[in-house]
Amino acid sequence: MTESKNDFRKALGAVIDARGRESSRQVSYRMQHQLIGAFTKRP
Repeated sequence: MTESKNDFRKALGAVIDARGRESSRQVSYRMQHQLIGAFTKRP
């Protein structure tokens, strides 16, 4: 019983970690896009 609970926690942690990485990547991409737009003076 405790082993399956541990596996579930591991899987949940991996999913949360992957989701966090993806969201942070999207945020950095958005920031880069805004920076490029500011440099080129385009919306």
